[in-house]
Amino acid sequence: MRRLAPEIHGEAEGGEPLALPPGFEEFVRAHRTSMLGLAISRLGDSHDAEEATQDAFLIAYRKWDRLMSAHNPIALLYRILQDCLTDRHRRRARLARREQLTADLPEPEDPQSFGLETPLAIAEAIDQLPSRQREVITLKYLVGLDNHEIAVTLGISHPTVSLHAKRGRQRLRDSLGL
Repeated sequence: MRRLAPEIHGEAEGGEPLALPPGFEEFVRAHRTSMLGLAISRLGDSHDAEEATQDAFLIAYRKWDRLMSAHNPIALLYRILQDCLTDRHRRRARLARREQLTADLPEPEDPQSFGLETPLAIAEAIDQLPSRQREVITLKYLVGLDNHEIAVTLGISHPTVSLHAKRGRQRLRDSLGL
């Protein structure tokens, strides 16, 4: 496993490494791969995804006691990562607006020319879904959870998961013209 961020592995007086809370490293090992996979699928860039995942675990570290006392710590970690991903999307949008204001840019190419099967087109279509449908589609198809696990993670019933998955798939088909 990669070394955790310097903010986590700080030093105590005398240069000794700070002790991590019990179970934290195991928690990171157990959930890092699925969280990183989700981040890559949402951001499309492994470097940004790595940073967003690291940010999420840093927040989890800072809120460790609260996270572990939550009814469903995995759902809370998922929510933290979603917030980190939203921050990254907003940061990208701000940078893009700033570049447009300061540069003389040619007309952008038609997005349809790239084809609908590009990961970016699919990610944008997922981002346009209503929040609950987006969460269900993301957990089901990008993280790989089954309907029961999704129901537990989101705190909703199994039939509600199925309904949101069905509606989300239909909206994706419609928005991608499939």
